[in-house]
Amino acid sequence: MAKSRSVPNKHLHARATFLYQAATYLTLQSRALNPELEGNHLSSDDRADHEGARVVRHSGQAMQLGSHLRAVSTKGQVRLSAEMKRSLCKACNTVLVPGKTSTHIMENKSRGGRKPWADILVIQCNFCGSQKRLPTGSNKQQGKSGRSTNKSAKAFTMCLGTAETVQCGASQAGTEDVPMYGHEEAH
Repeated sequence: MAKSRSVPNKHLHARATFLYQAATYLTLQSRALNPELEGNHLSSDDRADHEGARVVRHSGQAMQLGSHLRAVSTKGQVRLSAEMKRSLCKACNTVLVPGKTSTHIMENKSRGGRKPWADILVIQCNFCGSQKRLPTGSNKQQGKSGRSTNKSAKAFTMCLGTAETVQCGASQAGTEDVPMYGHEEAH
């Protein structure tokens, strides 16, 4: 039996996964409270004024774990998944949880939003205010191996025209009869 191939730097992958899970857990455990409103020393009118000014109390340890995660993946040359990269703020290393530590907005700046492939997901960090802009409406371009490289199909689309058929040049892949535009038979 052949020896199965193991993942290189398996210990770094395990460490990065643990750091991400710990940072996410600590972020979700933080409470949304304003430190001024913790006591009952404010009147009801003052509370109404401060209601919109809610501050998310955030664990500095969660930010430190996010920073450590980024350092481990960079130094160990470990590729993080796209979802993991998108869920970390590049500026402050906060785990971006929709509705709690980040705001997600769909944006389409085309004329009247007519182009569905121009949709962009804007993720804004609630702590540092930095934004990530991720395209969502368009499909990812195929790699070179996935694209069609049939030259005769390209020649056929370029040679469309009248009912007369002529032989396309020998430089194309096949020697098939393809209709040519602008060539008419002399009678």
